[in-house]
Amino acid sequence: MNTLNPKDVLIVDDEKDICEICSMYFEKMGIFRNICMAHDGIQATKMLDNQKFEIIILDINLPKKDGVKIVQQFGHIPKNLKESVIVISGNLDAPILKEVMKNGVKNFLVKPFDEKSFITKVAEVLKQVEVARRKKKVA
Repeated sequence: MNTLNPKDVLIVDDEKDICEICSMYFEKMGIFRNICMAHDGIQATKMLDNQKFEIIILDINLPKKDGVKIVQQFGHIPKNLKESVIVISGNLDAPILKEVMKNGVKNFLVKPFDEKSFITKVAEVLKQVEVARRKKKVA
């Protein structure tokens, strides 16, 4: 992974323990500049409107605005890519999965997850984001 180009990440979860665990995992990877957190959907949307994030950890069950509604808005959030999103939830039922995937998000982690699966998923998504950003520049 490219450590010369530090990246910003956003963790969106109302469970502060999950945010802290994800933050710790990101710190261990050593390639992220800013690790930002939002604890509700409104706060997350404001942050997504104002800053570009390389990785977005997004819980589905959030106060004020759920993760599905946030995913549905990604076409209107020019700074961030849907390829950057990793949906996390303890309850990924079929209708929610279908709706999220219909909106172009294809990366998921089921709670509880361990450090190895988290880091593997983040590395995979970073590669997808790099490809998506190259395609966007070409298009």
